Amino acid sequence: MVVVRLKYAHSDPLFYYSGLDPIWAGNNESIRLLLEGKASIGFVPLTYAAHNCDLLYVVPRFAIYSDGPVISARLFRGYGVGYAAVSDTSVNAMAVRKLLGIDFRVVNDPYGALKEFGAVLVIGDDALRMVDAGYPYIVDVGELWRERVGLPLVYAVMVVARNYDDHELNAVVNAIERSLELFERDPEPVIQYTANRVGVSRDLIRQYFSAIKYRVDDRVVMGINEELRIFGINNCLQFLGNKT
Repeated sequence: MVVVRLKYAHSDPLFYYSGLDPIWAGNNESIRLLLEGKASIGFVPLTYAAHNCDLLYVVPRFAIYSDGPVISARLFRGYGVGYAAVSDTSVNAMAVRKLLGIDFRVVNDPYGALKEFGAVLVIGDDALRMVDAGYPYIVDVGELWRERVGLPLVYAVMVVARNYDDHELNAVVNAIERSLELFERDPEPVIQYTANRVGVSRDLIRQYFSAIKYRVDDRVVMGINEELRIFGINNCLQFLGNKT
């Protein structure tokens, strides 16, 4: 079973000790790999999972979410006029659009965009680098969501193709669980690895990993439902197991 992981720092604890050899992908690429059959299980933005609910099941064991400030998704202050967002954001752009009424121009270079626009929504490792460098920002998306909605903001969910194999799926889930348990027992090796890979301070990654959550419970499922309602996306997700 070919696994896809999101390429950003938030996914390192899920895979560092897993023994899996996942495909690393951006948000937009992750769903394409699953729909084209190049991967059969992995993590994709919640928005993309909902738009393709007839082809994928949600595995309600793990997700990538925050329940307050997230650090890796911020609207950074620029020097121009108007608003822009990096091209690989889906959930965060929708959250800011719905809660603040902002429309974005899509850009590929967040650093160049800061010179042209009054504010730029940046996510992932680039956002962490900007935070580490002290770039000023207007709003943290996770913090905004918690203040306005009061539930977790779910960025990505674990999904599997409809023709999945039980044995292979269980093996992947168990491998990710093992990685997460080892990370929770002693996070420092993963913190050091991620800080070196991204090029930011260990203190920032330590703070970041405290902000990112992974295990799904009833409150997270409530967050998913409310998120899709606010986004105006038809919630036809089908969960494996008992969570619906």
